[in-house]
Amino acid sequence: MDLLLRHASVVDGTGGPARGADVAVAGDRIAAVRPSGELAPGPGTEVVDLDGLVLAPGFIDVHTHYDAQVLWDGDLTPSSWHGVTSVVMGNCGFGVAPTKPEHRDVITRTLENVEGMALDALEAGIDWCFESFPEYLQAIDDRAKRLNVGAFIGHSPLRLFVVGTDERPATEAEVDTMRSVLREAIDAGAIGFSTSRQPAHQGAYGRPVPSRFADVDEVTSLASVLGELGKGVIQVSIGPGLFVDQFSELATANDVPV
Repeated sequence: MDLLLRHASVVDGTGGPARGADVAVAGDRIAAVRPSGELAPGPGTEVVDLDGLVLAPGFIDVHTHYDAQVLWDGDLTPSSWHGVTSVVMGNCGFGVAPTKPEHRDVITRTLENVEGMALDALEAGIDWCFESFPEYLQAIDDRAKRLNVGAFIGHSPLRLFVVGTDERPATEAEVDTMRSVLREAIDAGAIGFSTSRQPAHQGAYGRPVPSRFADVDEVTSLASVLGELGKGVIQVSIGPGLFVDQFSELATANDVPV
């Protein structure tokens, strides 16, 4: 073994009570979990006495908004300070990609208003080295990160990218274009599609976030892309026309998890 963690209070995620144990690690794998004192280190084993500290699998935070911060803070603080090892961002239909240069101000001010982020930090920290969602994922991959990261493609940046700042339902041609951009994002590695019809989501300059101007048929059409691909997750901040019952019907109709 390469590492021996002694005298841990192991909480293993099974729902059972914490128990005293030693944990052996070989390479990047857990090699053994035994009652304290049963594992003996080898000549080159690093031994760490946890003295009763909790040892547990990493936590997955499925609802975050690190879409901008991940571009300048590879530690993804404060999540990495609290045992989180994987984060999912792009929730509620928000995000920073895909984004054309003329919409960057709307994107940052949306995050400022709806998520309480500091506009100065967003303007200083975002490296706009991307426009498309695949380019954004590549920008994330190119940066060192302490945590695992997954990203939804958000409906609001997707809508800005295709429809612009017009506050209206999308045309049939625009929905078809959004479907193509969404498909491209899923193929590139997006974990799914997120949207919001939540009345409390007021974005740039106090206006409703772009996804709130979409009719339910638009949401259904975009969700169907995931069903066609046979992969991906839908995340919705519920609101008019998309409450729990309609949301469940939407997911069932498109055979995608929620």
